[in-house]
Amino acid sequence: MGHSDDLHIDSPSGSIAWIDATAGIAGDMLLGALVDAGADLERVQSVLDALIPGSVKLTKRTADRCGQRSLKVDVELLVENPPHRTWTSIRDMLEGARGAVPERTIDLGLRVFGMLAHAEGRAHGIDPEDVHFHEVGALDSIADVIGACEAWRQLGIGEATGSTIAVGSGRIRAAHGDIPVPVPATAYLAEGWPTVAGDLLPPRPHGHSHDHDHAHSHPHAHDHEHDHKHPLPEHAAGGPHAAAAPPSGVAPGIGELATPTGVALMRGLAAGYGPMPGMVTRAVGIGAGTKDTPGRPNVVRVFIGESYPHA
Repeated sequence: MGHSDDLHIDSPSGSIAWIDATAGIAGDMLLGALVDAGADLERVQSVLDALIPGSVKLTKRTADRCGQRSLKVDVELLVENPPHRTWTSIRDMLEGARGAVPERTIDLGLRVFGMLAHAEGRAHGIDPEDVHFHEVGALDSIADVIGACEAWRQLGIGEATGSTIAVGSGRIRAAHGDIPVPVPATAYLAEGWPTVAGDLLPPRPHGHSHDHDHAHSHPHAHDHEHDHKHPLPEHAAGGPHAAAAPPSGVAPGIGELATPTGVALMRGLAAGYGPMPGMVTRAVGIGAGTKDTPGRPNVVRVFIGESYPHA
């Protein structure tokens, strides 16, 4: 497991955290990292059951992402054709659950979904109140957002910062057609936060000690195809997995590394960006995305601990 027995679950919000999204970020990846760090998935499930009863089932499994151990949280939908939801309906759902769901989980969820609504509203040129979340409002995305907020609460995290976010490059096919990466909502959510495309680094020259001909970066959970041009050794190539050329008519690039949900969680949970702060680390969680792509460990990492006084 990635967590430490020294970390006190449900402690007062006195722990600090640093989110490493230098390989991208998605909601399910952050949820997996927080569960790997010690959050109780059964209790996360109970919160979702209170909000959307009989709708989703969460399971966890150990995953290998380009040779790196990580935890994958899967969301199984238990109902067919889940309804699209507006920001108003999601807000009413969360507000109506006070008393049945921890207050901090609700407050964090409202903050994250509010950010998503404003970004989607800007992207479509409509009032945030009128935003239909489509994919974001689907049950699996509600599970990711509220699940991550509940896991965050359980771990007693008070203050947090985050890394530069790798957002990806190229173009992808989505519900609205061929769109650039980062997609519009992600671009708006990332305003004021440092970002990088996150393309593969070139191989290091031979002759250096401990040399590896691969880079630590990734595409995230969505099933988009990518074009990789750097040869990789077998141990870095993810076993039998092979990179594919982009679909016809789609500009090449690494694809989407950061989703709107993932960036909204970063902005809603972390107060600011920067390198890892001075801290005594008590737990490290590593959350996996769906894809296992050559040369790119598809993971988000979370470091949790306590700050220490500087001399």
